Amino acid sequence: MRIAIDARPALDPRRTGVGHYAREMIRWLPRVDPMPEYVAWYLHARGLLSRQRFFASDGNSNLDEHASRFPARIFQPVSWRLRVPRVEWLGVDLDALLATNFLPPPTRSNGVVLVVHDLAFERFPETAPQMDARWRRRFSSWLKRSAAVIVPSESARRDLLSRHGGVERVFAIPHGVEPFERPADAELERVRSAYRIGGRYALFVGGLEPRKNLHGLIEAFRRVDTDAWLVVAGGRVNWIPGESGRLETAVAALPEQARSRIVMTGYVPEADKRALLAGAQVLAYPSLYEGFGFPVLEGFAAGVPVLTSNASSLPEVAGDAALLVDPHDPGQIADALARLLEDEGLREGLRRAGAERVHAFTWEASARRTAEVLKTAAAVR
Repeated sequence: MRIAIDARPALDPRRTGVGHYAREMIRWLPRVDPMPEYVAWYLHARGLLSRQRFFASDGNSNLDEHASRFPARIFQPVSWRLRVPRVEWLGVDLDALLATNFLPPPTRSNGVVLVVHDLAFERFPETAPQMDARWRRRFSSWLKRSAAVIVPSESARRDLLSRHGGVERVFAIPHGVEPFERPADAELERVRSAYRIGGRYALFVGGLEPRKNLHGLIEAFRRVDTDAWLVVAGGRVNWIPGESGRLETAVAALPEQARSRIVMTGYVPEADKRALLAGAQVLAYPSLYEGFGFPVLEGFAAGVPVLTSNASSLPEVAGDAALLVDPHDPGQIADALARLLEDEGLREGLRRAGAERVHAFTWEASARRTAEVLKTAAAVR
């Protein structure tokens, strides 16, 4: 049995949650399921003259890589429009395919498992212009044709079934989180100095897009009477690049007392993100909509008290280990932020609850459940 994993998101130099998910599946599926042969498939036109490995096998002999020597900038528009070239034409023999980013590459396989991370492109269509009418038709077609669909939460599963009622075999498999290794104090100080953070701070981590509710968070921060800072750690997303400019304009319009204590870092490398998490007093993530919500788990793992939304999947992920707010109410966000910044007892209680809660989410468990779905899908062939 040969199972292909679409590894393209994992090779993005600025990996988002989708890329992180793809990398962890490539890492964990061969570990938990040694019988099939797993192959990480990706595009690598520059590798024509040399064979380079991007994914460590970690001693697992059942993990291989297959690089198709095809330029990504050509493959994407051609494959979306014409549905060629099929991966089989590119030398990939497969019994099942894990489509890690909504849609698979063109294939004739009946063993495709779609991973649908959220329905934001339908809930907030104005924020997903890249998912045009052609993309949506393909998505609807693959929902019907796929052997199975994986979503990261029960909330996302309800969302999918309410909008695409004829879809069958939808599995809610939560993501995991890696153990957090706290950086040395010197590294925390280096990062604080590099981003010019002048005091204790609340931290947001994520891409700059409207559904993350950063305008609401900035307005809430303006209302809080505090000496703390707000650090927004995240870069612009390709599909809505203008959002970073709109946020900068919103910050510039604030009174000096608030404006001078907001830092927008842009995209941060993984090492800097760990240091920012370790040094934060609060993780503030009042998103309007999430299919899962990686930053909540990252906060728990790092021992940071978490403020998040009572909307979509976030209560499901957070349980009783976070302070939940109505993301549409800046006043409520401000009150919760003030409480967390000033009440050490509350922060300590949430740290303990988060440390306990995070044990429920492991990549090993996620991979085991995913492997079962993939093996069933392979039988469709």
